[in-house]
Amino acid sequence: MFDYTAIDFETANSYRGSPCAVGLVRVRDGAVVDERRWLIRPPEAVNYFDAYNTVLHGISAKTVAHAPSWEQILPAIVDYIGDDVVVAHNAGFDTGVIRYACAVDQIEWPGLRFLCTMVLSRRVLSLPSYRLPYVLESLGGSIDDHHDPLADARAVVDLVRGLAGRQNAVDLEELAGSVGVRIGTMAGGLYKGSVAISAGTGSRLVRPELDPNADPEGYLYGRVVVFTGTLISMTRQIAWQESARVGAPADKVVTKKTNVLVVGDINPAVLRPGSNITGKARKAFELQDKGQDIEVMTEDDFLRCLEGKPLDGIGIAGEDEPNRRPPTPSRLRSPFG
Repeated sequence: MFDYTAIDFETANSYRGSPCAVGLVRVRDGAVVDERRWLIRPPEAVNYFDAYNTVLHGISAKTVAHAPSWEQILPAIVDYIGDDVVVAHNAGFDTGVIRYACAVDQIEWPGLRFLCTMVLSRRVLSLPSYRLPYVLESLGGSIDDHHDPLADARAVVDLVRGLAGRQNAVDLEELAGSVGVRIGTMAGGLYKGSVAISAGTGSRLVRPELDPNADPEGYLYGRVVVFTGTLISMTRQIAWQESARVGAPADKVVTKKTNVLVVGDINPAVLRPGSNITGKARKAFELQDKGQDIEVMTEDDFLRCLEGKPLDGIGIAGEDEPNRRPPTPSRLRSPFG
């Protein structure tokens, strides 16, 4: 039985924890029974709107001037979800909105279970892009108001329905299990993403052959890519395969041959020299200081590159986010508990 809540957040700026709207759709036995769309004033420390974001979703500071704050609306969101599994397209982003916004307001994360339709789609479908409109279209649907949070949440319901039909699944657990995807959890400061679970018993990475038909004009083509941190949208092995698909060889460690370091679920605001970062990131910064051309990008940036989207003026930015990094309060250095 398909009982769950679909969710989608929109953000005010390039900091992930700046929610300005949320769409929620409650599903019972596969049918929509209720829905909500709430405007939100982002946490005070990140309460500003980038023009890029406003163009995407049409929400501005004036729009949310009288809306409840994040701290005020969060209990209502949690109450609406109840015991449901939350389903989102790119759930790493939407659950990240919750975690980072709570970090800004210095409040505890709510406990949630969640499933990512982007990860499911990558396992079920073979597409040039896994952004919401493209996946929806491949399943026979469409969306007229992409980036309206309620419209996007409704689209997630259509995705679940379409993917379940492809897999002959009768509930979320069976759908996830049919393609080897884990239902994620976040609670008590601990986070486990909704990711594809590697087949086989070992954790040894196998270097795939580079795709001879990869586009030589692609952003990552010919660049050596290294991954660090926990990836949300895919396993490390799948990340290597995706790199090979676009003509970029992957490696385990940062060396003098490394051109790109992709960081997993790490607050972009702390990605600078001197921060509490992974050993690979620290090595990359050291090589940068010595003049080596190494680009540090987030997982969202990596996904954009895989889909052929330009990264003009590369910064630390996520999918459909502006490239300018916001000022971030020092207390946000550890949003993961």
